[in-house]
Amino acid sequence: MNEEEQEFPVKVEGEIYGPISLKRIIDDLKNGELTKDALFWDGENWIPVTLLQKEEFPTQVWNDDNWIDKPDETLSEDGPPLPASSAWEDVLRKGKWMMIYGDHLVVEGGGLGIQDIGPIMEGEPRSGGIPMKKLLNVTFKDNDRGVEVIASSFHKMYEVYSLKCCLSKDDSEELMKELMDAKVRILSN
Repeated sequence: MNEEEQEFPVKVEGEIYGPISLKRIIDDLKNGELTKDALFWDGENWIPVTLLQKEEFPTQVWNDDNWIDKPDETLSEDGPPLPASSAWEDVLRKGKWMMIYGDHLVVEGGGLGIQDIGPIMEGEPRSGGIPMKKLLNVTFKDNDRGVEVIASSFHKMYEVYSLKCCLSKDDSEELMKELMDAKVRILSN
């Protein structure tokens, strides 16, 4: 079953309908036949259907509580979402960055797209950080647009989770060098 054929219960003003296919939910929302206040059940929580309204969603602005006092301390809009010592932008998704932030490897930004719903529902994180000493390995796989970087670690006792990003060839080489200096296990094709 492809992603658009998946079906979800939909709640509108306390009434539950469905299950309804993801494609129909999106189409009804776009056509105004489904209120923006509606929610869909992802198996664990009721999620606003407005999440499905656009292909790309605006990114959360870092420092939205304005705790930085000096204007020169803020990051540029075109830069990484955190003041990282090293940062590389994803070649497939503008605004998504892989960074070394202190002693963590972090993937952040890039907004939330409809293609993220499946992995999120399966429990895969789309962003976050992994302490360098907790990395199982980092895999570098060439693809037609660059190099897919997959950083894996344990969650709980036996569950493995991964953070993914696609970097340019040059950026992936810089990241690989930094990870090798930190003695992280590297896998590549």
